[in-house]
Amino acid sequence: MDPTIALTTRFVAALADLGLRHGIVSPGARNTPLSLAFAAEPRVVTHVVHDERSAAFVALGIGKGSGLPAAVITTSGTAAAHLLPAIVEARHGRVPLVALTADRPPELRGAGAPQTVDQLHLFGDNVRLFHEMGVPDEATARTAASVALRVWDAAMDPPGGPVHVNLPFREPLAIPTEPAPSPQIRYEAGYRLPEPEAVDRLATALSGRRALIVVGGPMRPGFASAAAMVAAEAQIPVIADIQSRFGSPATIAFADLVVSRGVDPSLTPDVVLRVGGLPTAKALWRWLETCGVPQVFLDDGPWREPLSTAHMAVRGDPAATLIQLVGRLAPAPDGWLRRWVATDRAVAKRIEQALEFEPFPNEPMTARTVVTSLPPAAVLFVGSSMPIRDVDTFGGVPRPDVTVLANRGANGIDGAISSAAGAAIASGRPVVALVGDISVLHDATALGILARDGLEVTVVAVDNDGGGIFHFLPHAEALDAERFEMLFGTPHGTNLTAVAEAFGVPATTATERKELRDLVATPHGGPRLIRIPTDRAANAEVHARLREAAR
Repeated sequence: MDPTIALTTRFVAALADLGLRHGIVSPGARNTPLSLAFAAEPRVVTHVVHDERSAAFVALGIGKGSGLPAAVITTSGTAAAHLLPAIVEARHGRVPLVALTADRPPELRGAGAPQTVDQLHLFGDNVRLFHEMGVPDEATARTAASVALRVWDAAMDPPGGPVHVNLPFREPLAIPTEPAPSPQIRYEAGYRLPEPEAVDRLATALSGRRALIVVGGPMRPGFASAAAMVAAEAQIPVIADIQSRFGSPATIAFADLVVSRGVDPSLTPDVVLRVGGLPTAKALWRWLETCGVPQVFLDDGPWREPLSTAHMAVRGDPAATLIQLVGRLAPAPDGWLRRWVATDRAVAKRIEQALEFEPFPNEPMTARTVVTSLPPAAVLFVGSSMPIRDVDTFGGVPRPDVTVLANRGANGIDGAISSAAGAAIASGRPVVALVGDISVLHDATALGILARDGLEVTVVAVDNDGGGIFHFLPHAEALDAERFEMLFGTPHGTNLTAVAEAFGVPATTATERKELRDLVATPHGGPRLIRIPTDRAANAEVHARLREAAR
């Protein structure tokens, strides 16, 4: 059998054995053997996305939605380079992803051959593993399944991340006619647990004290129940980022507003257990940075403690570690949890009242309406910049049947719609993507994916004609209006509904809250875009009034 056919079909079959179910192919000539091997594997669904940058974000969204890596397959040259933004997000967001780039053979590299760039270690240390497969021959074909196992292990080893395999092919490019026989392989996942002595010290740090749990970023299944048990036993409040927030008697949903003007002495903890990455709410992590309270850092992967305030670090899977604490914690002093919950509920009530006096559409009410109106078992994909902040601050506690996803590894606004498409593909559930207008323009080609594949993705686009977040920075007051608008407000003047319709996505503009609520809550059976027009300067004023009401 031709070694190219043997290598590619064995490699893809082995990935399918391990659990790969989606391959995102961007068309090209040099990746022909690999693309055809994916198309011929019955256990893998092959999706074609013309834009390599978008293709990588679709794979990222599949990884977020399923917990398993998808493969993104490109031809050589700049096509491979377009994967970098999604790979950076996958690395910092701890999302498994397999990037497979076809390449010219070594004799054509550095010789001026067309569509040939240096693809060796193209993504640097943004990938957990780089492997150059080698030009197909009998030896590389024989080891294809072993390489697939190594690749899968690197992508899936907790906490997960991206890997890159470079595959050089010589012409003529062999076209697979039948797969090569390959042994079936398996991968068994495991989790990191701290040493028993570390659990003892953690229990001592929390037991009987006025403790506070602060959770940043998404958590694996099982974390919510483990955290709820610890909080109930120790009578301590839990502040969780919107991606990991869960309903329980100990949940604090409006912490950003509670701490935004400082914390009352009666709410100051003796110790803070910080789990995972940095929370979305800037007021919260600024308070953590300056409060002077001892902090314990619990995480299961590379260091994510930019505040430099931790006095103790525990390495372990957060859910499994918290389970180890159950039955070992004395409750906090009387009234500790009750004071936090009462404050949180008072703030929630005041915000509800204040929002009723703000004319709609406004961005905080848009975020709250989307969260409270989601269809059953929906996935909420939240764009970076203001949407994730508004959902985190004003969204409250999502329903138990709702999953909240966001690209908050590197916090970029690009690739949001593509990632939402990937989440829809992986989950088979309705997806609502709340994004800003600049995010839509960054990722407009992804609207074509939604239309072509009929994905049930509702894009709620907050359209303030530019960069609304910059109105919250000192730039807005330090610069004259003309220069601020040119460099930071950056109005684009683009008709978003026309853009969506040009890609085949039905679009409408909603200016009433009930209209938005009904549109989000009603199944559509396909893609659509709902534009919410807002004003950037007025939005900053609305936020200021709401924070004053909470204070």
